[in-house]
Amino acid sequence: MALKGPCPALLLPLALLVTCLALSSGQYWNPLNDIFQREHVNNPKNKAVNNKVYCNMMMWDRGIFWKYTNTFIHESLKKINAICNADGIPVGGFKRKSKNSFSITTCTFNPWTFSFNGLSGKKKIVLSCLNGLPVRFVRHI
Repeated sequence: MALKGPCPALLLPLALLVTCLALSSGQYWNPLNDIFQREHVNNPKNKAVNNKVYCNMMMWDRGIFWKYTNTFIHESLKKINAICNADGIPVGGFKRKSKNSFSITTCTFNPWTFSFNGLSGKKKIVLSCLNGLPVRFVRHI
């Protein structure tokens, strides 16, 4: 006799298998790092006519239009995560400063035009880290 519909009894073991595989990888799930990536990582940088168009597109698409200012980092996750380990210099608390400069775009809200303006450059950055992963963008230097 063939199955005639979905079989919920198979979903639980499948979900447990996925959970076990994730836990056995040795990496902790860090929801704050997920938020950090959504709000600050854009590699490679999305194509746009200019920084103003880029910032308006990114801030609205990522749902962070409520922030007055936000910085996007245009480097690989491997390089960004390394700041929280060997490629970062402790600067107090959970904060670490990058040893190298990173390609970034900082978007700032302009209340007169009700849109975002952007500035790009290469700067060192300071991140807050938790369990070896970045969880907050602090500033650029």
